[in-house]
Amino acid sequence: MTAQLYCFGESGNAYKCALALTLTGQPWQARYVDFFNGETRTPEYRAINAMGEVPVLVTGDQTLSQSGAILLCVAEQSGQMGGATAAERAEILRWILWDNHKLSTQIGTTRFLMNFLPEAKRPVGVIPFFQGRL
Repeated sequence: MTAQLYCFGESGNAYKCALALTLTGQPWQARYVDFFNGETRTPEYRAINAMGEVPVLVTGDQTLSQSGAILLCVAEQSGQMGGATAAERAEILRWILWDNHKLSTQIGTTRFLMNFLPEAKRPVGVIPFFQGRL
């Protein structure tokens, strides 16, 4: 069965999932989400993901959101990138959680503010603050 990944090109979190699917050789198809025109805020999209975010991976009867959870699912389904021992799996989970909490969140917010939010709407001081954190 071909999985569907709800995504858009500017999303780093969707990119991570697309990369993992590709590198593990799993069949998947991109389902473009028009984020910048509000698709994730529609009732139709909220029926897929109540959080109103991408990525979302749909495989058969399973619908899964959040890139870290999707990466773990891809590893489990493919038998690749998931670690061979409990200690390796714990280490992988540690880095996924670190990335989601410390890196991707701040990079994503900074990229959005700098590149996609009109300059007049950018909150003063926030971009330099996030750049300093990074």
